[in-house]
Amino acid sequence: RGLGAKQGELEINTLADFPLNNVDARKVEWAPEIEYALFDNLAVELEFPFENGDLEAYKMAIQWTMGTSESNKFIHGIQVIGEALIHKNLVELSFLYVPAYRFNTVWSAIGLFGVMVETGSDAADKNSTILLNASLFADVNRRTVIGLELNNTDPTLQKIDDNDMSLIILPQVHYEFTHGWSLQFGVGTNLKDARTDMSGVIRLIKSF
Repeated sequence: RGLGAKQGELEINTLADFPLNNVDARKVEWAPEIEYALFDNLAVELEFPFENGDLEAYKMAIQWTMGTSESNKFIHGIQVIGEALIHKNLVELSFLYVPAYRFNTVWSAIGLFGVMVETGSDAADKNSTILLNASLFADVNRRTVIGLELNNTDPTLQKIDDNDMSLIILPQVHYEFTHGWSLQFGVGTNLKDARTDMSGVIRLIKSF
């Protein structure tokens, strides 16, 4: 759930990442997820990351919203994520601080800042990496939001690699339908060393 979730809120969503280049060496990454607010400002989520048709990991997270400013423009929280890979002896733990700010009725921003550490015999020699994610959004109208996300990690399944920093640039559009349905879509690029991977990313969401 988003920051400030109310007790009993439930969301089911699926995020998918489709390669647009180097398609012979890359797979479709997708992850169905369920999120539930156990209490006001405390939500848990369970995610199942796939590569093509293969289940790759089990992923759980807990998010606690710590509070808001008196103006209600600023809100922040903490998120802890655990991911256990199925085909490797590897567990990834991420610890994130999540601030968000609304500048006015149009512009808002959110960040996720922290660290990911790996444990297990298949962990990389460099078993940690800094996580830096920042997004800027503009409300076009009541149903449509456009945004730009900058991210140093893969938006679906974190790869088993050397844990060096990379940069994902992902312009995106969010559209809210009726009856709790919404859709997010973006086309972006992942820049790492001399390689550039282009992807189309889509997320379908149902809120209850």
